[in-house]
Amino acid sequence: MPEKKQEASHAEINAPSHWEILARERNARVIMCHTPDTYILTGLAKSADRAMRALRDRVYTTVTSEEAEPLFHEYNEVVLRLHQIVEKISGKLDIRYRPPRAIVTMLGSDEKEDGDGDGADHEGPGGKTSKTKLS
Repeated sequence: MPEKKQEASHAEINAPSHWEILARERNARVIMCHTPDTYILTGLAKSADRAMRALRDRVYTTVTSEEAEPLFHEYNEVVLRLHQIVEKISGKLDIRYRPPRAIVTMLGSDEKEDGDGDGADHEGPGGKTSKTKLS
């Protein structure tokens, strides 16, 4: 006996998908991948988010603060290094790059005043130390 095909109602056709609903969440980000490099980073970001959340949730229960602190520090160093690389590539190609607010916060007020985000002290004219570009 042939099955009758059920036609989808107008409401079902226009209903947002699960992914569209998730994209509306406050903590969601939608990323358009224009290069294979971006695909790698989005996959890495998803795993990093899961790992860092688990690490934060387990500090003082299954992970000691002595074990967690170097991991947090190493993670932040890698994030800042990626920021530096993106900043360098953007500058070389005259592409406008605005660091995310979280990066500016991590770097502190020095970036806002006279730094470029590399986080390194460099000796300027007259021996004065300032934050300047490495390249």
